[in-house]
Amino acid sequence: MSSIVLFSLIAVALVAVALAFVLPALLKTRARGDAASRATVNADIYRQEVDELQQEEARGELPPGEAQSMRQEMRRRLMEETRPSEPMKSPVPRSRAVALFVAVALPVVAGILYFTVGKPGALTDDPPAPVGEAAKGDYIEQLQRHLSRQPRDGRGWVLLARAQADRSEFKAAADAYEKALTVSEKVAKDPGVLCEYADALGMAQGGRLAGRPAELIAKALAINPAHPAALEMAGSVAYEEGRFADAVRYWKQLLADLAPGSDRHAELSEAVARAERKAAVTLPR
Repeated sequence: MSSIVLFSLIAVALVAVALAFVLPALLKTRARGDAASRATVNADIYRQEVDELQQEEARGELPPGEAQSMRQEMRRRLMEETRPSEPMKSPVPRSRAVALFVAVALPVVAGILYFTVGKPGALTDDPPAPVGEAAKGDYIEQLQRHLSRQPRDGRGWVLLARAQADRSEFKAAADAYEKALTVSEKVAKDPGVLCEYADALGMAQGGRLAGRPAELIAKALAINPAHPAALEMAGSVAYEEGRFADAVRYWKQLLADLAPGSDRHAELSEAVARAERKAAVTLPR
């Protein structure tokens, strides 16, 4: 069964359920109103007849026994007239006309609204390719088309850079990160994005963080001195430059926030120990 047919069946079922709640209430409302009106009128007539009977009895125009008999007859007639009975037949009662209009109009209006402001094609459209499938090029092409229309979308440039980095296109990724920082002041102050940019630049220049990557890492650390990626990369910059004591300081600060016993904690502990050994060797004697 196709998705369109299944959707149509579900939509029809939902409309039927909605009508099942609405129509009985509409059909009963008129009957209840008519019955209530008749009961009210009959009660008023009964009260008027009783008042007149009491006035005649007070004036002596009726014997007491006859007045009592007439009072009982009035009560009996009132009970019979207010007893529930079959509703009056009519060719097209107003309540039924309203119910018929609702039964026809509700699905028609719902259908018009759906096809006017909805998205019928979404039933058959393929979902957009996620970042994990960027190797196919579809996701990157979609982002590039979007950015050609919205070139000042900073986050869009970041998404493009990440997708290109996933494909090991580090030079293109670095260019996209630079564009993101240029068009968006908010992105330019995001330490996470600055570290991602530094990483892409570092990979583009053979895995080294000297130069522009180191500047970006320092900027990220200035924005957030406790940022995990910034601390890790700052330690790597210091290690690369031979400042092993600084590397130990950065990495130990990060190590304090890692769960003991985790793989990441173990790896960073080894790096700290290695940097401490090198720092001991380079200390002046």
